[in-house]
Amino acid sequence: MLKLERLAAFVLAAVAVAGCTHPVGPQESGVAFAPRWQTLAPTQEHAELIVSNDETKTDQQWWTHFRDPALDALIGEALAGNKSLAIARARVEEARAVRLQAQSALAPQVNAVASSERGNRGLLTNDRSVTVNQAALSAAWEVDLFGRNQARTAQAAAILQSTQASEQAVRVALLSEVARTYFELRNLDRQIALTTGNLDTQRRTLKLVEAQQRGALVSNFDVQRAAAQTSATEARVPSLRAARDAAANRLSTLLGRAPGTLPLAVAPASQPALDARIVVSAPAAVIATRPDVRAAERRLAASISARKAAVAELFPNISLTALFGVQNATPFSSTPWGLGVGLVQPVLNFGRIRSQINAADARQTQAFLSYQQTVLDALEDMESAMSAYLNEQSRNASLAAGVEQTRRSAELARAQYRFGYVGLLDVLVAERDLLNAESEQAASDTSLRVGLVRIFAAAGGGWEVGGSESAKRGGGDPDA
Repeated sequence: MLKLERLAAFVLAAVAVAGCTHPVGPQESGVAFAPRWQTLAPTQEHAELIVSNDETKTDQQWWTHFRDPALDALIGEALAGNKSLAIARARVEEARAVRLQAQSALAPQVNAVASSERGNRGLLTNDRSVTVNQAALSAAWEVDLFGRNQARTAQAAAILQSTQASEQAVRVALLSEVARTYFELRNLDRQIALTTGNLDTQRRTLKLVEAQQRGALVSNFDVQRAAAQTSATEARVPSLRAARDAAANRLSTLLGRAPGTLPLAVAPASQPALDARIVVSAPAAVIATRPDVRAAERRLAASISARKAAVAELFPNISLTALFGVQNATPFSSTPWGLGVGLVQPVLNFGRIRSQINAADARQTQAFLSYQQTVLDALEDMESAMSAYLNEQSRNASLAAGVEQTRRSAELARAQYRFGYVGLLDVLVAERDLLNAESEQAASDTSLRVGLVRIFAAAGGGWEVGGSESAKRGGGDPDA
């Protein structure tokens, strides 16, 4: 526990020195990590497909890697129409307004007052009714000698930057989900095509068996067995179509469309060939790029400023006031004015301020640990994504070889069955194995694309998209 407190004190001091409006680098998180990705060891099979380069920047337009115009169009529509992203943008505007509110406390507050009154004030007006008109300007300014308002302003600025980073994290998650759902939709289209194609083959086999039964070459048992397998394959189609409709509806919702309005052209017959080789940034660069890490670091900076504001409550509150006005009351007029200074020093508050400082300390510790956990999660996410992708490459190569072997086996089984060299069971098993092998290969092809999407998202790609306000600001705010 003592080591944790010392580490936290070191990191928080580094943040304080850096200033509340400047991000802290990943090294100051207190999390030790290797300069190279452990997954990309030379002993890892297919490790040459992922190249780590210290100078490489994260690909922000990663979806263009797939060379799929349909995916490009979906990404653009999602950025324009997704409701969760619009909510995140609204939160940024709210945080910007709160920051402006905090900044206003650093400037004098000037008010204009005007009134008109008619009445009898007794002896003050010689028991006569008079009209009193008055107008005045009053000003008040809190001298922020101990930095309370400056700390609150820095806190609001850090919260704004955290909200902006959170918006960028929503964008990263949105684009990766759009791509994953799109690829899953394409996979289901392919699964339906494979199943219906295999079903046609099984129906032809069934007709052949029925013809042989009429010639007394096979028994009714063979017919029923072929018919049963055909029915089992037919039963797969409705569930695939239901899953396809669910994926299409999910994609429509991500785009901000009503379900059922997704254009059919979104799923063309073939997909562009996958470029399996990519270049990724080094761990430190990935940590610095990910918006969720920046959001956590900015929340830590905000908690530090909040503690400074809480400590400043122990010191006097000094304010300057001024008044200048005109007053007219028949038959007299005057020009009242005044200058003043006020001081309020907490003396006895029964531990209120100290408890606020203790609460701020606890929130600061939470923010620090949350920052560390976010860094660890980011490293885990990237390592796991690369491992899954490389291992899926090995699996996909084996599946592709298995499909060719199974397809040849099915062709041979059908040919030999016609000449009576093998039984019907051999044909049915071969056709079933072929369908399963083709289905697994199609799913693996999709997993490779989804795996790449996961790597791009884990690297922090996709938040700096064309023309966005946050992208132009580099995730910050020009007047923060």
